[in-house]
Amino acid sequence: MANASKTTLELIQMGEGLTIEFKRSIDSPFRIARTLASFANTSGGTLLVGVADNREVIGVLSELREMQKLEKACTQLVDKELIIQYKAIRLGTKLVLRVEIEESEDKPHYAINEKGERIIYIRTKDKSVPTNRLMLPGEGDVDTDKLLASKQVKSIIQYLKQNDLITDKILSQMINISEKRASRMLNDLAEKNILIRLGHYKPIAYSLKLAE
Repeated sequence: MANASKTTLELIQMGEGLTIEFKRSIDSPFRIARTLASFANTSGGTLLVGVADNREVIGVLSELREMQKLEKACTQLVDKELIIQYKAIRLGTKLVLRVEIEESEDKPHYAINEKGERIIYIRTKDKSVPTNRLMLPGEGDVDTDKLLASKQVKSIIQYLKQNDLITDKILSQMINISEKRASRMLNDLAEKNILIRLGHYKPIAYSLKLAE
């Protein structure tokens, strides 16, 4: 388990990240399915239900209701079905659900949305983001290895380890190339499954596929 050695209070103090996510409550089984699938598809993680984004412990009103939504997400809204571990933790007078999701040996797992569509989600920084496909161990090729070894790509990856997103304009200024060329480069990296293309951002932005 990614955070097995940490206490719940330690996880709250660490804040949200690649392997930690907070939810005040589970408002939608569909949304929580995305989070669970993204943890399983990446490095595993811990979901704390009853904790706000600002790390305030809110607590859950009904442990049973939250667990029912989790069970629905795992068994009906994630394909292939996920097995998770959860327990109720008492913090003062508040009850928090701690949900542990292991990195899956059977990935990719698809989250099923309200339209019945099956989408792969992965973790990037502290977000669950959709991707077209999942790069599995051993799927790399020589061209990709050469690309990763280039000075320009190393600069992009280094930038994204410190920042959430990069755009054509940022890259063009960073390595002194035209925005058109920067756009082609970022798009190529997305096609090679190194970056994720975030089309809902305006202008279009890119993020690291997996944090190392």
